[in-house]
Order: sequence, then structure tokens, then C-alpha cells
Amino acid sequence: MKKCFLFAGLLLFLLLPLIHQVNAAETDQVNVEDEIKALKKDVQDLRKEVETLKAKSVAAPVQPPQELQEVTVSIDDDPLKGKADAPVTIIEFSDYQCPFCGRFVKNTFPDIAKKYIEAGKVKYVFRDFPLEFHKQAPKASEAANCAADKGKYWEMHDKLFDNQSALTVDKLKQYAADIGLDTESFNACIDSGKHADEINKDLEDGKKATVSGTPTFFIGKTQSGKKEIAGKRMVGARPFSSFEQVIEQLLAEPVK
Repeated sequence: MKKCFLFAGLLLFLLLPLIHQVNAAETDQVNVEDEIKALKKDVQDLRKEVETLKAKSVAAPVQPPQELQEVTVSIDDDPLKGKADAPVTIIEFSDYQCPFCGRFVKNTFPDIAKKYIEAGKVKYVFRDFPLEFHKQAPKASEAANCAADKGKYWEMHDKLFDNQSALTVDKLKQYAADIGLDTESFNACIDSGKHADEINKDLEDGKKATVSGTPTFFIGKTQSGKKEIAGKRMVGARPFSSFEQVIEQLLAEPVK
């Protein structure tokens, strides 16, 4: 009898690992089935979300990008390049400390000038929009306007963009001498803030035209006898091809 108990105990000891493996396998199978069910539910939820998004995109009207919307913009009496009656007008709101404005001046504007301004097809107008965090930009804008008093606006404009990292008042006075201006009259102009109101007017006109950063451009058909255009808004230092596309579209439109 004692031998039977010993044999039974030994047999149970040998079978325990097998029983444990069977239980573990059953548990694993249950876990896998639970995971599959959870994944199926996740897939179903994702499908519902996709369908919801599709429905919203179909229901919502497609709005044109803000920067391509037409905005009425004043030309004011600001400096321009090109023929006054050129069929297309570009108005730029710019900041002399803005690196993107500098990039446009160096990389894109020369192509616009060569293909369109010199050919009498585009009139280009420069308006000041010194950004608040560019502390030297307002005086730089004033410097360009002081130079304009002596017929050298564009010479100062180019000088300022060539030296964007050095626009202190002392430097501005040096640039005036460099381009051949009478330093006494220029210094009096810049020190008095003679053109500060003009810069502020440009800022206000820009804000009315939805300008919030620089450079911002408005490209539209020139309106005879008016100092404004309905221009398509473009933002940033775009490549020449972006301007070319809009300009060509406007040139192709029939004269009203």
C-alpha cells in the first residue's frame, strides 16, 4: 500500500509540469483572442473617425487660401519703379531688418525687374512695414525717405538691404555720405523724425490690408486714375516663378 502511495506521488510530480503547460497554453490562447478582439474594435473606431472626417470635408465649403484672396490696397505716394501706367502693379510691404525681405531683394526682385518692370509691364511700389521687434527698422525706413527728399531713395534702399545687420543711426548717416548725400541736411532729417508719420501711415495702411508679417505683396491690375489696386496677397520670399504665374495671369486678362 505504501508503495502505491509512493508511485502515485511520483506520477503526480511528473505530470505537474505538463498540467501547467496546458493551463498556460489555454491562458495564452485566451489572451491572444482578447487582443484580436481589442484590435478589431480599434479598427472599427478608426473607420468611424475616417468616415466622420470625410463627411466634414465634403460638407464644408472649400475656402481659397487667405494669401490668394483679393484685397484693396492703397498705393499712397510711395516710391515706385517702372512706368506709372504699367498694366500690373506690385505693392510690397517690407522691413529693412527682415532677412526674408533681404532674400527677396537679392534673389527674386532682379528677375521681376528684368522681365516685367524694364519692359513696362509692371509697376513696383515699396511701402514700409517695420516690425515691432526690429528696433532699427523704423529709423532705416526714415533714412530711405530722407534720401528720397534728395532724389536718392533707391540708392539708400539698396544700401540698407546690403547692410541689414548694421542699421544704427550712426551707420545710416555714414550710408548717406557713401551714396553722395549732403550729410548736414540728411542728419537733420533723420534726427528730427521728419518722416516718422509717413512710416506710421504705411503701417496703418498695411494693417488695414491684412499685413501681419514681411514681406507681403499685393499684385493686381493697375487702375487708371486711382491710387489703389485690388491685389492678390502673397506672403514671404517667394521664388520668381510664383510672381511670374500671377503676373502672367493678370496680363492675359482683357482690359476693362
